[in-house]
Amino acid sequence: MKEELNISHYFLFILIFASLFLCYKMINIYLNPIIFGFILAILATPLYDWVQKKVKHKKNLSAAILCLLLVVVIMIPFMLLMSLVIRQGIISFNAINDWVMAGNLVKISQLFKQYLPNAGFLNDIDINATITSVSTNSGKFLIKKSGAIVSNISAVFINFGLMIFVFFFVVQNQKRLFDYIFHLMPLSAEHEIILIEKIKAVSKSAMLGTAVTAAGQGLAGGIAFAICGLPGFFWGAVMGFASLIPVVGTALVWVPAAIYLFIAGYIKSGVFMIIWSVVVVGMIDNFVRPLFMSGSANMSTVVIFFSILGGLNLFGLAGLLYGPLIFAITMVLFYIYELEFTGFLKSLDKKA
Repeated sequence: MKEELNISHYFLFILIFASLFLCYKMINIYLNPIIFGFILAILATPLYDWVQKKVKHKKNLSAAILCLLLVVVIMIPFMLLMSLVIRQGIISFNAINDWVMAGNLVKISQLFKQYLPNAGFLNDIDINATITSVSTNSGKFLIKKSGAIVSNISAVFINFGLMIFVFFFVVQNQKRLFDYIFHLMPLSAEHEIILIEKIKAVSKSAMLGTAVTAAGQGLAGGIAFAICGLPGFFWGAVMGFASLIPVVGTALVWVPAAIYLFIAGYIKSGVFMIIWSVVVVGMIDNFVRPLFMSGSANMSTVVIFFSILGGLNLFGLAGLLYGPLIFAITMVLFYIYELEFTGFLKSLDKKA
């Protein structure tokens, strides 16, 4: 039966949009853990069904087991990694400070003045005063930022707890939840299935591709740093995080390291760092991420690149997931549009 829209319907739409906007404003700061909880619940459905069979279809127990598994797989390794990274970070900072205080910057300045005599601005720089200033300000900066670091780590734990909370309820009630959402959507059941399957594929590809790429580049980078006599765990972790940045990525870490090795006189180590980073680390980024994304997600490398770049610009690190997801949903919507209006579009093609 066809429904005729009247003024009461439009008034209802206005109320719905207004209430949705207010809901968004209230939970805006919690959206990331909520969305990640939803997506993890969707991806964990096969595992949840398997656990349910093992525990005689006890929904709460099955969800609790999966939550515990997430804590063991994600949070415990994260805590261990952070402790090692902080420890080696302190060692690295002390080593850099000792290197600077040993007068190496003065030697570099003298080399610049010797080989770049026309660079007059170098004569105006008081290296000793600069070293003293940098050393003093670095200490002040670390003290100032220590509270922010602790706060950020606390935020990670809080967001992870919220994600687990959402995951617990969604994973055991998602069928009823999605049935209701799809009931409200004015799309056919066939198109709704296409949409949800694309969301699953892209979410899985983006999360696995990002995680595997970051882990692989971090591991490869850590090996190179360790071989060169530098703290491998710390700089490997830094390189793993740097791999999330498009275009420059890990070069933000290994290029300064190579320059340091050359300046310090470790020529062979510097050459090794460049070759290893370009060939091995670069190969991981060029092959692993596109392999995941273009495979199950069916997206071209160009689309993947700009979706990640735009997602990071708009959403921060969460854009690594949101960017490809938004692009993929847009592509699916165009596909559904083509199916719905295929007759009309073909008729226009014939007229053209």
